Amino acid sequence: TTPTKHQKPPDTRPSRPTNLTYNTTTTIARPPSRPITINPTVKAIKEQNKMIALPLYLSLYVTALLPFIESSTAAAFIASTTTTTATSSNRIRQSQQQFSSVSIKPAPTVLFGKNKYANDDNKKSQEELLRDLEVSFDYEGRISSKSSEEPTGDDDATSLSAPHRCALLTIIGKPNMGKSTLLNALLSDNLAIATSRPQTTRHAILGVMTTDHCQLCITDTPGIIDSPAYRLQEGMMDTVQGAVKDADVFLVVTDVYSGIVREAKNDEDEEEDDGLDIGEELLMKLRKPGRPVIVCVNKVDLVAEDKNDKTSVYTNTPTQAVQTIQKWRSVLPDAFAIIPTCAANGPEDPGVVALRTMLLANDPSMDVGRAIRGLGRPVVGMFAGDENAGGMISEEKVREILPIGPPLYHPDFFTDRTDRFCSSEIIRETLFEQLKKEMPYCCEVRVETFDESKRYVDEDDDNDEGSSKNFTKRKAVIRIGATILVERETQKGIVVGKGGAMIKEVGIDARKKLQDFLGVKIVLDLRVKVEKNWRNNEDKLKKYGYM
Repeated sequence: TTPTKHQKPPDTRPSRPTNLTYNTTTTIARPPSRPITINPTVKAIKEQNKMIALPLYLSLYVTALLPFIESSTAAAFIASTTTTTATSSNRIRQSQQQFSSVSIKPAPTVLFGKNKYANDDNKKSQEELLRDLEVSFDYEGRISSKSSEEPTGDDDATSLSAPHRCALLTIIGKPNMGKSTLLNALLSDNLAIATSRPQTTRHAILGVMTTDHCQLCITDTPGIIDSPAYRLQEGMMDTVQGAVKDADVFLVVTDVYSGIVREAKNDEDEEEDDGLDIGEELLMKLRKPGRPVIVCVNKVDLVAEDKNDKTSVYTNTPTQAVQTIQKWRSVLPDAFAIIPTCAANGPEDPGVVALRTMLLANDPSMDVGRAIRGLGRPVVGMFAGDENAGGMISEEKVREILPIGPPLYHPDFFTDRTDRFCSSEIIRETLFEQLKKEMPYCCEVRVETFDESKRYVDEDDDNDEGSSKNFTKRKAVIRIGATILVERETQKGIVVGKGGAMIKEVGIDARKKLQDFLGVKIVLDLRVKVEKNWRNNEDKLKKYGYM
């Protein structure tokens, strides 16, 4: 039959059986629980040990402190601990008698400072302790502390009397003072980028100088900014604070105009300029004793009478440089030395040579007196102490700038920065030199690809003697792909230039610098990308390594 419009069609599915029965009362039988019984003898022993352990430990503790406390106090304390239950009193007396014959030695001599409980006859010097540690901790791959090495000749006769020294030196100062230029001059290598524009350095750059008798770990920091305008600048100032916290020696870099121009404009600002623009908080840290401070008055060639002769500034120190030295001496009266320099002249500048010689004075090959005499006429206030004002300083005091300690890095170690990071910095340096006004501060360079698979291809081809075919010798090459980040579309157009002229010029200049730095042929691919407000984006700053 055909169902009507409102009639339900018949159900053609098979019907469910109705004769099934379900047992809902079935349960799984669980075995009866059996009580856990403990051997009465074992239980009694545990309870007895609990009663004995605490008084026994207290008795041993007091016995170990007997050489340091009065006998009456110790006796009273021991008597109070023995008043326990009657069942454990006999065993407590036996324990006290057993450990009463143990002789307690005085506390060992501390490594630093004086211990009033130490015996002067058995006290070891710091050099002897370092030698003992050298023998105790001898394993493969360990860097020697240099203090336990025996002299091999007459030239090394002073190695035992002059232990190895190592220090973390932090370079600090206002922007555009020549901190990175001074780092490169001290290391005799172009490690950190340096331009004529302020705030070029954004990261802390580590450079290591190592000799047989000392190791100097120099950290270049960004310029100190009083009021950071971006989150990027706040991260840079956090980097400065971290480097200051870890420093053993401070190297303050300033120029010949610090503290003088502001006084000439307004005499009322002289009292506010006591910090010479480095900040009151940092100035208080520099004034604290314990960590030597060296001030470097840079750019003295700008006030030289003879602009053509670069060394004439040291023959007769200009009046303005002398005033700057005296001004810094009044601000930091305990500063170890205030040295005039011209870091732009390179590693052989007399001021740079004197500074490097003072820092590495622990090496017997360094002639401190000759290096200081190269600065020309002595200047009053150059060295700390009234007896040394305007005169020379002893080599013994110069050696004490660096603390005694083993090297922190391998002798071949130069920096903790990779070639990838240095490549991005070189490209950013080129942007600072090519772009004008505020554009460089809006730019960031990220190296996306760094292919060095063919970096040593020349050596591989020379050693391939087993091949029967004559392959054409290929040139070693590194392929670098970098992205230049800007904040706005209009800035992207400025970086690219008309018809790509600007980005092409930047690429040519950066490629030459990269080839000189890495020593191989460079294939450079530059692209420009817009990252809006990246200088205030905390997540992106963390990704870029600024926080």
